[in-house]
Amino acid sequence: MTHTDLDGIASAAIYLRLAGLEPDVEATVTMTEPYKLHKVLSDPPDAQRIAIMDLGPNADTFDDVLRAVKRLTSRGVRVEWYDHHRWSLEWIRGLEDAGVKVFIDVSTCAAGVVARYAPKVLDAESDEFIERLVSATCAADLWRWDDPLAPRLYRVVDRYRGAKGDEWKRNMIRGFWEGSLWWPDLDEALNEYLRLEFTGFSYAIKNTIVREYNGCRIVFTLKKPGPPNASILGNALLYRMNADVAVIVRRKSHGMSLRSREVNVREIAYRLGGGGHPRAAGAPLRLPLHYRLLSLIYPKARLLYAARRLEKALRELGGCPR
Repeated sequence: MTHTDLDGIASAAIYLRLAGLEPDVEATVTMTEPYKLHKVLSDPPDAQRIAIMDLGPNADTFDDVLRAVKRLTSRGVRVEWYDHHRWSLEWIRGLEDAGVKVFIDVSTCAAGVVARYAPKVLDAESDEFIERLVSATCAADLWRWDDPLAPRLYRVVDRYRGAKGDEWKRNMIRGFWEGSLWWPDLDEALNEYLRLEFTGFSYAIKNTIVREYNGCRIVFTLKKPGPPNASILGNALLYRMNADVAVIVRRKSHGMSLRSREVNVREIAYRLGGGGHPRAAGAPLRLPLHYRLLSLIYPKARLLYAARRLEKALRELGGCPR
């Protein structure tokens, strides 16, 4: 089970490459989001081993995750968890007590965690290709951009959505598993992504509001499905709006992403039932009925509700956490 972004896709490919298991033939690959993890674990595919990667539990669903994992381990299923998000010690201890092998390392990306710890678990050896894939993936996921392949892979992995997007990402897992970092289909996907990215930026800029709470300047924007990636969009808005925090609200989803250069947005996300990294985090956003109805004719209603949630969290925190 893995996340749907480049880091998650690369993590799955590396794990399967180390295990010598062909994706979607000898092993089932399930891609999901952190806020859906408890539901996926409650109805997992039949397996003797489940490896979870690049998925940090959300605060408001961890108890459900733990219960689901305990049911699996009680049946003799071996569960491994590889992640690079910041976890509470209580979560780690709870899972370890349930029999899960937990590998948390915030010094690298999730692909790096898998490459570093899975070889010992699988009695396998890493190789030069895995090291190259980790380099490109971490450069993008950790926002370093010190690998020339990083911005290209980061974009193309999100080229498609829905069923086509699922198939596309599975093809990328297979390509990585086979030992390819780039192939002809990705050139066309990148060119089309860049065109859509420009359109997505234009929409987001037109659907933006700015609020200030105790000296903390926050920009909220509405993101339609497709490009640009939330991190690319958030980073651009932080500079364009001279904001401390960027909140990206998805137009057709129940979540929001938080990005910052200096504010610890994980602390904010945790208050909202989510989690993540100090500079990149996410949280659920479940609109009350009247906001959902209003958003049908006034899409920015989603931003107004997100602003209310953020204001409450920042009051509890005493301002923007640094």
